Amino acid sequence: MAAETEARVLVLYTGLRSQARFHDPAGESVFANSSSVGAFNQWSAARSQSGTSSPAALPNADANANDPHAIRVETSTGPVYLPSLVTPRFAQGKRIRYAIYEYDPLIDSSEIEPTDWINIATDIERNYQSFDGFIVLHGTDTLAFSASALSFLLVREGVFLSKTVVLTGAQIPLSELFTDAVDNLLGSLIIAGHYIIPEVLLFFDNSCFRGNRAVKVSSEDFHAFQSFNLPALATVGIDVEVAWQQVLRPGPRRFRAHKTLSSDVATLRLFPGITGRTIRAFLQPGGVRGVVLESYGAGNAPRREELLSAFREATERGVVIVNVTQCDIGAVSSDIYETGRALAAVGIVGGGDMTTECALAKLAYLLSKPELSPAQIRTLLSQPLRGELTPVASVPAYSSPYDTETRLRTLFSQLVACGPSAHRSVGQPAHHTVPSQQAPEADPTLPEEFGAAWPSTLADEACLKSAVMPYLLSQAASRPDDLLETLMASLDVPDTSVDSNASAAASAHPLALPALLNEPATVLLQTPLHLAVLAALPQKVEQLLSHGASVHARDTLGHSPLFYAAKHGGETGLRMVRLLRAAGAHLGEREIEAGFVGLEIVKAERARDEIWAEAAGLDEVERAKKAKLFGSPAILNEGSTARDYLARERNFLSWLKLTVSLAVISAALLVRFQFGGGTLPDWEKHAQEPLGILFFIASLGSLVSASITFYRSQSGFARHKAFVYAGRVQDALMIGIASLTLVTCIILLVADS
Repeated sequence: MAAETEARVLVLYTGLRSQARFHDPAGESVFANSSSVGAFNQWSAARSQSGTSSPAALPNADANANDPHAIRVETSTGPVYLPSLVTPRFAQGKRIRYAIYEYDPLIDSSEIEPTDWINIATDIERNYQSFDGFIVLHGTDTLAFSASALSFLLVREGVFLSKTVVLTGAQIPLSELFTDAVDNLLGSLIIAGHYIIPEVLLFFDNSCFRGNRAVKVSSEDFHAFQSFNLPALATVGIDVEVAWQQVLRPGPRRFRAHKTLSSDVATLRLFPGITGRTIRAFLQPGGVRGVVLESYGAGNAPRREELLSAFREATERGVVIVNVTQCDIGAVSSDIYETGRALAAVGIVGGGDMTTECALAKLAYLLSKPELSPAQIRTLLSQPLRGELTPVASVPAYSSPYDTETRLRTLFSQLVACGPSAHRSVGQPAHHTVPSQQAPEADPTLPEEFGAAWPSTLADEACLKSAVMPYLLSQAASRPDDLLETLMASLDVPDTSVDSNASAAASAHPLALPALLNEPATVLLQTPLHLAVLAALPQKVEQLLSHGASVHARDTLGHSPLFYAAKHGGETGLRMVRLLRAAGAHLGEREIEAGFVGLEIVKAERARDEIWAEAAGLDEVERAKKAKLFGSPAILNEGSTARDYLARERNFLSWLKLTVSLAVISAALLVRFQFGGGTLPDWEKHAQEPLGILFFIASLGSLVSASITFYRSQSGFARHKAFVYAGRVQDALMIGIASLTLVTCIILLVADS
């Protein structure tokens, strides 16, 4: 299977409930040992008595290091090589190779702690460059809490995810006959392996939600999770439908995980009759630093002074209180009712439509940052950091702040700007499939009622954009003019974290710019970022990265923009490499293992260009030099490419064959002349010696040519300390045989004379 049709996914098996182990790449579970009664009894007798079928330890890492299908996984104790599994090719065109790293010990979801979330985030960070996506297998009891926490942990100092992380589980374990685990795992593999959705997602029952928006709604149904205030980002059915307009854009810098959470947070649910004494006891000094207050309806609470004074005392001490609703659908609107305004007056900040699970995780995340003051934390709680809440629009949803006709006419003018006529020089004729023999007739004028329909809705505009814009952006990305900037300015949605009109703007721009920037529009499935790099336009690369272009997109050859930038070389290539590396780009395992990177390193080092050290690092460069090209050792040196070496090798062997053939003929003629000369006719006596000498001279010339070719190859490689030793013994043997034959001929000639 070609490398470009295979994606790598790491599955972190953190634990579900106490159950039989459901994955079995090493053949150690009941599923691999029940083909006969004897096999089952032998397996059962050796099984641990702890009630679980997991082995006492992971398979020996060293034993799998040489397995071509083993995958290296970085862990807290060092690297391990895990057996990999591979799916058949999906309808999306890829197979997914995945390895399952099992936590030891497994974590029951009802006993999970914030330290476990930090460990998961750390494992993802360790293996971030080696995999295209990540899946976390998790119990359903606290799955929504973990998804919310990871959405904030997988970001540090404004550096966000640029790959897909999916959390999933099962209502019924896979060890049971009737289970939902298979569908959930396969669906997660499809999402993680085929789509770059740079978020923490929660996949369940064919629906993929934003992790910090999902809540568990049922302990019995397969449809156990729901996102009430944000539709699913993706649904899996006959087709996979992704709501790209809702997907967050990838981070502009290299990914790093945040590794601390505050444990001084709690939730307080209001109920009729709650007293001020209860609230004071809950908020006593030296206790919690952050509280999620679950209020009624749209953020309402009793206005009794004993309650309000208890809240006021806590907020004045620096306790941060965020107000969320007890309702499943809706948001806190503190300015609608008098009771809500009373809570805001005592320092309680509205949490919008955040879920309780998300608000708790967000508080723990913000309170873990010592540089933030309580006032700054209160401000950030009301702003979306990772799409966890919907900003309130000041413009009614039914109004459009932009003129529809103006937008559509602008769109069509942009389409004309990228048309074929824009690339023709003056006097250059247009291209026709068949030359026209006569002047074309003018288009007939149609009545107005039969004129082309003008798109009348935003849905029509969105449909047109989704069909045309990827091609326009791709063309603009490879051009040195300012068309790309114009296109992105017309498509970009204002930042929802600072713009109060974000919802209105989003309704006017149904398609999100990052989705269009990451949509391939060429035969090789190259994105606008690929094309900007291939066109050697660093300023375009910088513009695309700042607007959400993914650095991890790969074309059908399996190459990322970073590969092409490093391949370009020179100052321009180095600038593009630095931009891409700063955005989190890295070379893929497939590019290194297939030998493509190694061969490009050859060319760069020959030109004395150190760009690959910048693109991959010294360790990766050394590893690439040891890679294999199409299953054979790659010829990695500074003085020649693989093609040059193979050509010289073939020339050398050809000269040797000719030398041996001529030497054998010469020896045969001379031997016959030496030992059979008394019985030979006179004409043959006079002919054999000159012929033998002639063949001897030709053989000697062939040997000289072979030696020159051999010396050129050897000296060229040895000079750069990269000589390929394959075939040296055979070459020396052939030289010895040819030399011995010629020496024999010389001795015979001397004896004859």
